[in-house]
Amino acid sequence: MSAVAVPQPAGSTAATRWALIAGRAPQLADTMGRYLSQVATFLAPRSVEAAEAALRQLAGWLVDHTAIRAVAAVGRDDIEDYKVWLAAQPGVRGRLSSTTQRQRLRTLRAFFERIIEWDWSDAPLRNPILGGDLPPRPESLPRFLDDHDAARLMAAAHAAADPRDRLVVELLARTGMRASELCGLDAAAVAVIGDGHWLRIPVGKLRNDRYVPLHPDLVTLLGDWTAANLDHIRHHRRLIADHRGIIDRYHVGRIVRRVARRAGVRAHPHQLRHTLATQAVSTEACASKRSPPSSATARWR
Repeated sequence: MSAVAVPQPAGSTAATRWALIAGRAPQLADTMGRYLSQVATFLAPRSVEAAEAALRQLAGWLVDHTAIRAVAAVGRDDIEDYKVWLAAQPGVRGRLSSTTQRQRLRTLRAFFERIIEWDWSDAPLRNPILGGDLPPRPESLPRFLDDHDAARLMAAAHAAADPRDRLVVELLARTGMRASELCGLDAAAVAVIGDGHWLRIPVGKLRNDRYVPLHPDLVTLLGDWTAANLDHIRHHRRLIADHRGIIDRYHVGRIVRRVARRAGVRAHPHQLRHTLATQAVSTEACASKRSPPSSATARWR
């Protein structure tokens, strides 16, 4: 198999599975490994990881349930059978959610689209996954919290008995960072620039680092957190680390939902990002209404 863009620790489940796939279907594994190496040059790391997981699952299903040993041989009938199998797989709450099914199929559809467009020799003649194969999007929560619910959530976070719960919610709400970005914060992410404190957010969806200003309350919170967990932060080289170790985006989701339940609202991490953006736009609009019109604007009235 070609060098996979997402290195797998020796002995890990993923590495063992790829080794088995490569032994039974070397062409299939080689094409998928080559694809992952290519998309790693323009996709964010998280997207590459998602592609690796989806391809590994499809490849494993093909070698276990069909005689197919090359990507070019994958046909429409195979995908229809795979969809039925995928829908029956276990998930967090019973069967695999339609959201996860949609993400897997969309990732695989992009895989086929790209290798066909790139004119690879091991590409099928047409994409075996159609747009109609993707489950419809579920009814989503509102993209942002209104002022009342946002205030209740922040009050619940402030009253949280676990300092990590408060820190996670306030960081998301006051910086607008993504859950995965919060998990990746370096131990030395806080920097003093000029007269203010700034937070260096690591490479994320847009594949670039960025600095965001820190609210004074966050400066105090982070100072207390660092003082209490300095040894753990140094050991793990992550800012959000304590005696329980580091956190991942699933931990972040559970923390936000737990604090939201105490506040009597429904919320997920990405909602806090949209809430901050909405509040910023609203504040700017109110400020512009209070400002006197410029002479240029006045002439047009």
